[in-house]
Amino acid sequence: MDDFATEIHWKSLLLSLPKNGVARHFRTEEDCLRRLCEVQFPNGVTCSKCGSSQLSDLADRHFYHCKDCRFQFSARQGTVFERSNLPLFKWFICAEIAIRAHSAKKLHVSFSISAVMMRLSVSRKTALRLRALVPQELLSSDGGVLGSCVSTQKIDPPRSCEPGTEEHLLWLDSALERQVRL
Repeated sequence: MDDFATEIHWKSLLLSLPKNGVARHFRTEEDCLRRLCEVQFPNGVTCSKCGSSQLSDLADRHFYHCKDCRFQFSARQGTVFERSNLPLFKWFICAEIAIRAHSAKKLHVSFSISAVMMRLSVSRKTALRLRALVPQELLSSDGGVLGSCVSTQKIDPPRSCEPGTEEHLLWLDSALERQVRL
């Protein structure tokens, strides 16, 4: 992705964040898990191994058990969250921090290791890992799973505005400016 496309990408993600912020929109870990399930399973939860919809919900562990093939899986499986003990809420907050920092081009201040450590109350090791993984995930198509989770606002540029053009970037800038004034 060139610099121009990258700027459009980050500003599009910024515009699609919840208007009241990620922390207010996703107040609990359950809210975050519900959103992850909506993103991972838009047509309802099905077994990732055999495709069956005959499932048991192992709610205490946030896992599903397929009644047909007996496979156990979670919504985190196959995502950047897999094998992470970090709460989804912190991943979501980190995504918002990264999106705002990259959009404003203030990475050295807003998305520094110490800023991530302080804002999320995590260790330096975790902050380093998040600082590497989150932007990489968000730069994938449509912001990846993480970007799709925190993107709750639909962006509707005018039909005359061709995606990826300077006009598109100008429209995003004006939409962001209008959003700030509201």
